[in-house]
Amino acid sequence: MYMRILITGGAGFIGSHLARRLTKVGHSVTILDSFLPQVHGYKPDISVSNCEIIRADVREVDAVAGAMAGVDVVHHLAAETGVGQSQYEIGRYVSTNTYGTSVVLEAAVAAKVGQVVIASSRAIYGEGQHNCPRCRLTISAGERQSVDLDAGRWDVLCPKCNGPMDPLPMSEDTPAAPSSIYGITKLQQEQLALSVSRTHSLPVTILRFFNVFGPGQALRNPYVGVLGTFFRRALAKETAEVYEDGYMLRDFIFVEDLVNALVLSTGNARAFGETFNVGTGIAVDLKSVAAEIFHALDSEPHLVVSGRYRLGDVRHTIADISRLSSLLDFRPQISFQQGLKLYVEWALTQPEHVIGTRAEQQLLEHNLLRQGGR
Repeated sequence: MYMRILITGGAGFIGSHLARRLTKVGHSVTILDSFLPQVHGYKPDISVSNCEIIRADVREVDAVAGAMAGVDVVHHLAAETGVGQSQYEIGRYVSTNTYGTSVVLEAAVAAKVGQVVIASSRAIYGEGQHNCPRCRLTISAGERQSVDLDAGRWDVLCPKCNGPMDPLPMSEDTPAAPSSIYGITKLQQEQLALSVSRTHSLPVTILRFFNVFGPGQALRNPYVGVLGTFFRRALAKETAEVYEDGYMLRDFIFVEDLVNALVLSTGNARAFGETFNVGTGIAVDLKSVAAEIFHALDSEPHLVVSGRYRLGDVRHTIADISRLSSLLDFRPQISFQQGLKLYVEWALTQPEHVIGTRAEQQLLEHNLLRQGGR
């Protein structure tokens, strides 16, 4: 069925992949994007094949309202991303992510849009739930404490025996407990969307993205994408730093698989009113990820596990995708190893391989990057 679709942030990494997929199957796509220099550089390519482009910020009420006219489905992807940066650029993240979402929702109600899909994040879970195999205790973990991290106690600790706990896959029913400003703003997006949906009968779908990667992920943006950092170090034959003890687990999903989930939810009544995790259910530790990138470049891994940690980071994230699989028949198709090969092949064609230190310097200046294990 032909639809008119608006993608906010549609010129970004995920949005551009989604726009290409939707136009390929015959939908009419409009992209609204601010072309933020941190992501797109100062001379952005604003051409996206077969799409109308509106250069505007999601906080611009008139621009968003104009873009919304006649639209059937909105994919709201526009957001400030980056856990570390959110911890000191608080106003910027809250303004774009929270207020910007309110502008989008208000315009969607006025335009009688058929569905709004909210791009949320696994960051809303914080540390998630953990189990102690010794005490047979399951808890919803709070933030890890600096006193423990300073001493090199990286794992979530059992409140009974003080031993390390095992992470559980994060289901959509896992209590929200964000540990960063970014995570808080993503939770606020969800809360706004659900409230507006109840009040105005606006069909809403929430997708919580886990660690998305693949071709097109901005190498110039030092604030997001640990793969880009590892890639730049490996290509320069420099040592790649891995924080904490290197065994933090992440659930990486290839961008085309993520787009499959977005497409499956588009205009789909089975997705209305639902919240879905979008991941793979398979976790990889970051030390292994760094080594894999060196191997992909036919280089011997040069790694240092530094014991440094970043406030706001969580220990482990693993998605439970059973709800998405059951209701929308979602199945990831690309393994992490296959996706990493495609990512490295693409990254080698890009000119932006300079390793910047600005992000790290800002974290240090704000006392957000600290040395643990003392």
